[in-house]
Parts: sequence; C-alpha cells; structure tokens
Amino acid sequence: MTVSAVADRIASRTWSDFGCEVNALPPVELFDRYERSRFLYPAKRARLAPYWSLILENWQRARRAGELLHWVASYDEPGGGWASLSSWRSTHGGWQTQHLVSSGTLAGGRAVMLAAQAIRVAERQDVAAQNWFSPSNRFAARAFGSIERNLGPARSLVVPGDYVMVPLTLARALPPVGSVGAVTELDAGACPELADLARRCRGEVYVRAEGLDRDDLRLTDVDRLYRLVGLRRHRRVWALYDASGTVRAAALAYRGPLGFNFSFLENRCDLLVAPGLDPTEVRRATDTLLAAACHAYADFAPAAVPLATTTPIDHLILAGAESVRPYTRALWLAEAYPDLYRHIDELYAQRLHGRGVYPRSSA
Repeated sequence: MTVSAVADRIASRTWSDFGCEVNALPPVELFDRYERSRFLYPAKRARLAPYWSLILENWQRARRAGELLHWVASYDEPGGGWASLSSWRSTHGGWQTQHLVSSGTLAGGRAVMLAAQAIRVAERQDVAAQNWFSPSNRFAARAFGSIERNLGPARSLVVPGDYVMVPLTLARALPPVGSVGAVTELDAGACPELADLARRCRGEVYVRAEGLDRDDLRLTDVDRLYRLVGLRRHRRVWALYDASGTVRAAALAYRGPLGFNFSFLENRCDLLVAPGLDPTEVRRATDTLLAAACHAYADFAPAAVPLATTTPIDHLILAGAESVRPYTRALWLAEAYPDLYRHIDELYAQRLHGRGVYPRSSA
C-alpha cells in the first residue's frame, strides 16, 4: 500500500474509532491519574508545588480552546485500565506531543498514540511534530529515537542534548570573556541568516519544525491564538554576529503557559552554536547569549533560564546551574505522519503479541 493510500485510510478515522476521547478529562482528574500512575511522582510533584495552582489554571484555560491549542487523548478499558497522551501547539504548524501515561495497559497506550497520529493526518494543517524524551526511557528511545532510520533523515531528526536550569542571578552575572561579536535581538520578520545557522546546526527538518523559515520569528500569530483564552505563546531571539556579519550563534527564548510540560519545556531557551568554533569561542558565545536571553525570563516564576543545548555547559553546572536531565528531541515532518503511524502500530503489535485482544487499526 502506498503512503498516500495509507494516509487516506488513516484520515477517515475518528477518536472514537480507536476507543478514545479527546479533552474529556478535566485537568484535576487527569493530574490525579498522573499521580496514581506515578508519572507525577512525589519528587516531581514537590518540585511543581509552588506553581501548581498556576499550572492547573493554564491547563483549564487551554481546554476552553478545544483542540486549537492543546488536546488530551484518553482511553478507558472496561476493567479500569486507562492511558492518555497530550499535545500542544508550539509553533504555527508545529505540535509538541508528550505525557504518554498509562496504568499499565499497552492497548491503551497504542490506542491514544495511533488515534493522535490519525487525527493529525486528517487535519492536514500541520508542518511538524516533536517529542522530548529521556534516553533512559527504553520505550520512547525505541519509538522515537529510531525515527531517522524509519522515516528517513529528510523527514525526521533526532537531537540528543542537555537541559539545565540556569538561575537568573547566574545568567545576569556571567562576565564577558573577550570579544565575541555583536549581540542583536531580532525583530518579528524573517531572518535568513538565522535559518542558515539553524540548518548548519540541526538541519532543514529543525528549521521547518520551529518555523524559522517563516516571516514571524516572534510567533505573533500563535500568540494571538493563545490570547483568545488569556494565555501567551511567543518567542524572542538573540543572534551573535561576528565581525564579518555572519551569525555564529543564537538563543531562541520560547515563552508559554507554565507547566504545559512538567519539565517546563514550553519555556525553554534553545541554544544554537555554529559548528567549528573552538571550546573557548563556544563558551564565550554561550555566556554572552545567556546574559542577553535572561531578559526574556524576568517574569518566569522559577527565576531561571531553562536552557536546552547540545554544546558543553560544564562551566555553568560548576557555577550553580541545575542539571535537570539529558533530553533527546525527536522531530518529524507532517509528510512522515503516515509512516510514523505505521511504525508505532508495528512496535505495539510486537509488544502486544500473545497478550490477548486489543484494538487494531485497519491501516
């Protein structure tokens, strides 16, 4: 069966065809399930405690927008097993899928994963999707860490990296170390030089997934959608130019509703540093851009810059930054959605073999 034929068959299906509902669970009930399943384990719950009321309010506000901004797919088995998956609009046509949680039902996990992918195919409005996972999560590593091999490097990307919380006090105090060039905050228009840097660092899939090829770097159109329910989603970008006027590094400071992701990835600061710089230049660029980007986080409740990077940051850890965890980011373009659906379906079929009846897709 051709990819287009698979896409047509998938696109004819609805949430209920998979035994799923969308946005059926109020956030309070969903979070209670998270705790009972230990996805929201005691240490994480304690970490989120100072912001819990705001996180709950943000999820409740987003729910008012239906599937426009944020959706939660859920599956309930007659015997009491359940699973859920959530996703939120990250860029103009990009979604961040996350929080695959279940009470131990493989059938439920399979249902929400396949239903979510089928609905995205049916919508036909996406550019890309992404998922962040810990390399220690064996299922996620197998499902998403392998997508470049299964979907092809022209349509997918896997980026290992580190995620650290840099206290604002530290970011503001980073001393300038020699001359590294001029730092400029970019305006809302397109910046081909930034897109070129991103291609050299991450490739075309990343550029498209993050909307860096569009004429709206600050995500003004996305922010307008979030404002409909009293929320915000925007991006500020600082670029570091060398003496020749070439962009050598950049910091992309994303701001969004606190707690959409329980690691605060909706507010991450992506650091891009051109390949080929020596270690001293990398450190100078990192510190200079952090000192600039911290202005975007002046009202960020945790009082830190959530830095996502693939470059060495040992000096920041030694200076007091908190290493949250290694994160691997998987990104895939919309044209790969049918193949990802098939990949997930086959993966669950292998895991479910011999375990009895479970929902199956005809695609």
